Amino acid sequence: MRLVYLIRHASPAVQPRAPADEWLLSERGIDEARALGAIAAGWGLRAVYSSTEPKALSTAALIADATDLTAHAVEGFEELRLSGGWIGNADAFSDTVRAVLEQPELSLRGSETAAAAAARFAAGMGIVEAGPFPTAVVSHGRIIVAYLAQRLGVEEPFALWRSIGTPGWVALDLDGPKLLGSFEGLPA
Repeated sequence: MRLVYLIRHASPAVQPRAPADEWLLSERGIDEARALGAIAAGWGLRAVYSSTEPKALSTAALIADATDLTAHAVEGFEELRLSGGWIGNADAFSDTVRAVLEQPELSLRGSETAAAAAARFAAGMGIVEAGPFPTAVVSHGRIIVAYLAQRLGVEEPFALWRSIGTPGWVALDLDGPKLLGSFEGLPA
């Protein structure tokens, strides 16, 4: 079994005036990533990979520290890109995400399509698939869901996206391919 833990990064320090791909972890996010590292220490990880975005890299580094590994940044695991800047209204943001995830060929106002993001993520997974297992990939909610929708045929990608906590994780058996359960999060 080639087991990959797909992990959505810990809570970022939201900076509406800065691009989301530059956000760092919040203090809460640092604590979350440390707690997740303690959990991940029991997974028997042999490698940790990450998106190049700071919030994912920091989450991966704290997981790697807890598992005596080194986090490796991989191009392609960055978040599914939405154009138009900050969407401050939660309902409008959710509507945008729903449209992009449920219509994978749709480029909403110039946003990256979910299909293109999934292909980008799959290319990054090529590096992961050549490495040791079990492994962890720290990335972002929308692109993880876009990838799973393409790879596994997820019927309700928006509902799956909504189910992922920050941080959240799920085990993927690449040989199935299939998810081994639902997304999990830190205890309350």
